[in-house]
Amino acid sequence: MGILGALVKVFFLIGLFGFGGGYAIVALIRHFVVIEEKWLTNTQFIDVLAISQITPGPIAINSATFIGYKMGGLIGSILATISSVLAPFILVFSFSYFFHKINSEKFSKILTHLRPMTFALLISATYNILLDSIIDWKEFILFLLSLIFCYKTKWNLLLRILIIALLGEIIYLLS
Repeated sequence: MGILGALVKVFFLIGLFGFGGGYAIVALIRHFVVIEEKWLTNTQFIDVLAISQITPGPIAINSATFIGYKMGGLIGSILATISSVLAPFILVFSFSYFFHKINSEKFSKILTHLRPMTFALLISATYNILLDSIIDWKEFILFLLSLIFCYKTKWNLLLRILIIALLGEIIYLLS
């Protein structure tokens, strides 16, 4: 299987098993792209997440587009993007048909059981990204200040990112 086939397979599987939305799917993308296929290093993956986060659109689709382009050019980008949305489209289309035929209480219980798994995926992805993101004391200080600043203020997200970026530049210029 060439790289285009591998991109289709990996991003179809990510779309098929990526429950919980954008951030919950990060752990699954990392598992396939960094650990299994070794297409990216952990640091490159963190950069992909940052780019995917600041560009408009869902993080999983943006990541698929970026990684697909890196591995297979324009065709790889298109195939990875389509593959990442094909499985959820088929699932949602199928569930919408069966949703009206089954008891909604049972369906609600199924969704309730998926919540702890989604939270575990978020924690796992966050922990792995945190380990590779903080290399020295300056990054640790910047992380703490960013965490406090983002938690305590309700300012516009872009303004918060700009202020934290400016703070990071000041910390690195002073050291």
